[in-house]
Amino acid sequence: MNTIWIVPIEPIDQRYTKQWYDNIPVIIEDAIQKRELEYQVVTVDGEDFAPEQRTEGAFLDFGATNVYKATQTAEVSKLFSNGKVKPGDKFLITDAWNFIITPIRYMSDLLGIPVEIHGIWHAGAYDPTDILGYKMRPDWPHHVEKSWFHSCDYNYYATDFHKNMFLRNLGIPQGDHDKAIRSGQPHELIVNDLRNLSSIPKEKRIMWPHRYNADKQPEIAENLTENYNMVITQNMNLSKDEYYQTLAGSVAIFSCALHENLGISVMEAVLTGAIPIVPDRASYKEMYLPEFKYPSEWTEDYDAFLKHRDDLTAFIDEKIDNAEKYITIVSEQQQILINNYLNSTVMINTILK
Repeated sequence: MNTIWIVPIEPIDQRYTKQWYDNIPVIIEDAIQKRELEYQVVTVDGEDFAPEQRTEGAFLDFGATNVYKATQTAEVSKLFSNGKVKPGDKFLITDAWNFIITPIRYMSDLLGIPVEIHGIWHAGAYDPTDILGYKMRPDWPHHVEKSWFHSCDYNYYATDFHKNMFLRNLGIPQGDHDKAIRSGQPHELIVNDLRNLSSIPKEKRIMWPHRYNADKQPEIAENLTENYNMVITQNMNLSKDEYYQTLAGSVAIFSCALHENLGISVMEAVLTGAIPIVPDRASYKEMYLPEFKYPSEWTEDYDAFLKHRDDLTAFIDEKIDNAEKYITIVSEQQQILINNYLNSTVMINTILK
């Protein structure tokens, strides 16, 4: 029996990565069972090293994440050397910005054990608005990212915006574009639970759900607290359940992010019935209906925000003052997200083909 080895991103309770750690094996095993295929699914853990403090403004700690990835790499290397990895096995790297891709391809080639590598891309130095893009020295990370892309048999991107940016900024040859797949992401198991929260009464409250980092422009959200009951979630120590309860009781969710390759937090809010208020840029441009997008230039930087502040607050006011009239179109937006971005059907079909 062949194995699908899942190499997860660190499971952090406050982020979707813990949900992925729990849910991706279930999604794949369910698909295997329905198709009556002969695979086992095994998760390769890393060492859960908790530093005294996390890297400021980052999703992961930049030291601890290397401990996690390095110990995953050591475990996978032992699996190859001990004969546990078989020809025809498949590896799903749930964050493709992971140096484990190099030794997997190295061992597969040199030990004569052909395996498939599937990688889910989130962000990287190829994106100038990501923390890796504006803090790392050029050009070494771009060569690494291209190497990992070519080492993978299949590369997955949640949105066309993300996929096209990756291919363009790294100069991937046209002949290799078939290795890049717009796939959505494996979030389907959270959909029903979040939609069930839509019965929670809405307060005249707006959520700003992002990391407190420059690419999300928290200073704009802070300024808008003068006008609105704006919940800046990173200033609160909420559990995941508490976060969802607060989200579900909010009439709207606001983003002014410069960097967004998908935006799980806005999608979660929409599933609970919140009105999305997002800029007409990045992944939002393709994902959201025109009624919910304000002109990108209004928040392209803080000075632009100040110039267009009255325009933006008028846009927000119209949404929250007339929330009832948006119920139907929010429902339509939910279906767009569920059908195109909150499921992994394309990815699972590719892995199991």
